[in-house]
Amino acid sequence: MSSENNCISVPFHWSASVCAITIVTLAFIAGGAFYIVSINWPIEMLWLKYLLIAVFLITVIVGVGYTPIRLSANAEKITARMLFRSLKIPLNEVTAINQISKRDISNSIQTFGSGGLFGYLGRFKNNKIGSYSIYATELNNLILVRTRSKIYVFSCSCPHEFIEFVNLQLIKL
Repeated sequence: MSSENNCISVPFHWSASVCAITIVTLAFIAGGAFYIVSINWPIEMLWLKYLLIAVFLITVIVGVGYTPIRLSANAEKITARMLFRSLKIPLNEVTAINQISKRDISNSIQTFGSGGLFGYLGRFKNNKIGSYSIYATELNNLILVRTRSKIYVFSCSCPHEFIEFVNLQLIKL
């Protein structure tokens, strides 16, 4: 955890289950790709070979690109940094931030995203929280951020410190 001059920054910690799901899935994807490349395809089916390889590559690239790396906050915004982009939530839109447990999201339905490959990423919904976006690489230290229009769930290696920092910033607004 890094905290300096009105800013806090914490890395996302990968749980053993996310690591296992990611490694096993990547092994299957690599094995499938090698198998597809090694087959002697008829000329009229080469398009399928290249399509399957493209799907494998896109799956890995998009998964890696949207895996959260670092969660940070300052006096203006909360930022979830990923390889391809950063999700920025202005603090003046945040209505509440608190820690939740794994049970709070346990009966969620995945509407779009990943349920373990490179983390829990995407859109989910359940009866308790409603529809939310999740960026988590573990399910033990979860933070719920409510804004005026959206709900976000993040994992964080130091949830208490992060929530305390953001709440202090919200008081100053």
